[in-house]
Order: sequence, then structure tokens, then C-alpha cells
Amino acid sequence: MRKIVTTVLLGLTILTTDGLCQKGPARYFDDPILTDTLSTLFIPTRYNEEFLASNKIALWNEYYANIVVYNFQTDTYKKLFDKDTFIEGIRDSNYGNGTMTNLTTKWVFLLIKTKDTNNSGRIDEKDPSVLFAVSVDGNTLKQLTDETENVVWFNNFGGQGFLLIKIQHDSDNDKSFKNEDKEFYLRKVNLSDLSLGKEIVIK
Repeated sequence: MRKIVTTVLLGLTILTTDGLCQKGPARYFDDPILTDTLSTLFIPTRYNEEFLASNKIALWNEYYANIVVYNFQTDTYKKLFDKDTFIEGIRDSNYGNGTMTNLTTKWVFLLIKTKDTNNSGRIDEKDPSVLFAVSVDGNTLKQLTDETENVVWFNNFGGQGFLLIKIQHDSDNDKSFKNEDKEFYLRKVNLSDLSLGKEIVIK
């Protein structure tokens, strides 16, 4: 397995520096993540420091530019998103019953900043994080929330069959999510069909 991964990473380096980035800044590979033990690795790509500095991207957390989905059984791969974006780094460690892991048996959950909604000229912490679910083999991708609300965090209760997400409202409708926007609610995501539950609010 290690030999396969090493070979693929060496081969993909050419694609990342020469193929994906002919008209843009260089990217580099992060550590591969085994999402499906039978077939699939997710291999994140990151922006280099020059890109972040030149574009004045102001994000507190580490973000991926994209994810390469590699099937080690068929020795094939594809980009998860057609265009590079800002994907919050995958956390795969467990913390008791309410975990912060992105991985479940069927899905990988991703928080993604897709747009500069407040027209500040850059994507930053005031732009919304949108929740996506992608199947562990990388073949199915579904957007679960939209840019009108900001997903702050999620807890994975996989043993109970659901994800719990915390969502921030844009209280003043300025398309910017700030500390002044103090309206939040919780919502369940059913892991079997990705349906959303009722809003849980403090009245």
C-alpha cells in the first residue's frame, strides 16, 4: 500500500504543478486520508504561501484547495471539485460520543467557503461555510446548506445515526457573518439519507 501511495503522489505532483496550475499558483499535496478501506484515498491539495499572501486570504484555520480522489484498486483519480475552493481541513480524531470527525461509514462531511458573499475582495472568516457530504468513494457529492447561512461546527454522533450542526443566521442580511450576528440554531443531519431535521432554537 505504501508503495502504491508513493507512486501515485509522485505522479500526481506533475499534474498539480503543471496541469492544475498552468494559469495559477502552485499547489502541494497534504497527507492522504483513507476514506474507504476497499478502494479510496482522499489526497488534499493546499495553496502555497505565495498564493495566500498575494491574494490576501484571511482565514484562521488551515484550508485545502481541493481533494484528489484516488481509487487504488483501479489506479484512477479525479478532482473532487472542478475549481479550487477553500475546504476546511479534515479532522479524523475521535473525542468520545460527540466527535468532531468528518468521517462516517458512508460519508465524508466538508465545510467549504465557496464565495466572497460580502464582496470584500477576498474570502475570509466572515464568508459563510457551507456543509457538503461526499460518499467515501468520492462518487457522490451533495450540498446540504447554502450561502445564506454559516455552518459554525458539526458534531458526529455516528453511533446514533446523525450529525448535529450549528448554524449562524445573517441577522442584518448584509451577507457577512460577524460576531454581531448572534442568532444561532442547531439541526440534525440524518446519516442514512442526509435529510435535515427541525431547527432547534433557544426561545
